[in-house]
Amino acid sequence: MNDEWQDRFRALSELEKAAVREELRVFMRDHPAQVPFSVRFFERFDSAIYNPRVQFTSAAVALVLAAGTGTAFAAQNALPGEPLYGVKVNVEEPILGSLATSPEAQADWNARLAAQRLSEAVQLAAQNKLTPAAASTIAGGLDQAAENFDANVAHLATSSSNAATVATLTSNMEATFAANTQVMAELQNIVPNAAANLAPILSRVQERAVSLNNARTQFDKATQANSGQARAAAQTALSSAQQQVNQVTAKVVQTRSATSSSASWQAEQAQVEIQSGKENLAAGNYMAALETLQAATVEAQAAQINISIGEQLSSATGIQLPATSSVPAAFGQTEATSTVNTSTVIQPRVRSRHDQ
Repeated sequence: MNDEWQDRFRALSELEKAAVREELRVFMRDHPAQVPFSVRFFERFDSAIYNPRVQFTSAAVALVLAAGTGTAFAAQNALPGEPLYGVKVNVEEPILGSLATSPEAQADWNARLAAQRLSEAVQLAAQNKLTPAAASTIAGGLDQAAENFDANVAHLATSSSNAATVATLTSNMEATFAANTQVMAELQNIVPNAAANLAPILSRVQERAVSLNNARTQFDKATQANSGQARAAAQTALSSAQQQVNQVTAKVVQTRSATSSSASWQAEQAQVEIQSGKENLAAGNYMAALETLQAATVEAQAAQINISIGEQLSSATGIQLPATSSVPAAFGQTEATSTVNTSTVIQPRVRSRHDQ
């Protein structure tokens, strides 16, 4: 164990250290000593072994492979306050994060970390176990993941060739925050005792969703230098938005009463925004079309995430988010024509609940 990992181990609490030792003891008992294939493979590259970066990557891969057995570091589902949570955030996540070497992969990893922290907050709130200490831990981790994501995206944005990548990453992150805004707001009503401790996290999520929306909009304006670029971008956004909306609409129609009311509402807003985007595209208002169509994509993605969170909550805790009573009437009408004069229409983005 090198100095870095010794420091990480020393930083754990005595309870966490004991849990790690017990996991390792069980693992060694169930897996008699032998040279793993991964080690034999890396030993063939003697010249690379002396490179510190390669040493770390080899060790990380070996540890991740071991963790996959479910016995070495069984902490993936640990929540704040549980013994193995320190192992999860101080050992497992840094190892997995070290394997993300490109700015795009790092941004995606930090987005996943942010989603993980949000999932922890939702699970604990649903179980009425979100203590002030747990909320503070989650908020700190969420802030760190979001700040790292912003830095990764800012680095990517320095090159115009990464425009599509930046737009996708930002939209996905915005959808994650938008969906969790709705779920957390509903949980405050379902589990009133958790509302006070959930409020600071919800406030962060709302602010971050708005910030991501503004950043994406400004980036679009900066990268679409002429009407030709804006038109092409809007047409691409229309195709993407329509695909996302079709998927979530099918899901809502399929699940009906099992779909939360906020997910249904988000899906309906996405359809309204698509219609507005089409009208602006036909009128030649390409930047307005692009903004509205990308907003439609975010709303549709948020609805999908909202549905997924609802399913996970129901399975893990028995909590049911408020369900929609019927399939919205607007579903299936995205191809409807508009009576608005398309030569002048520029409609603002339909405000979602997290904007209000």
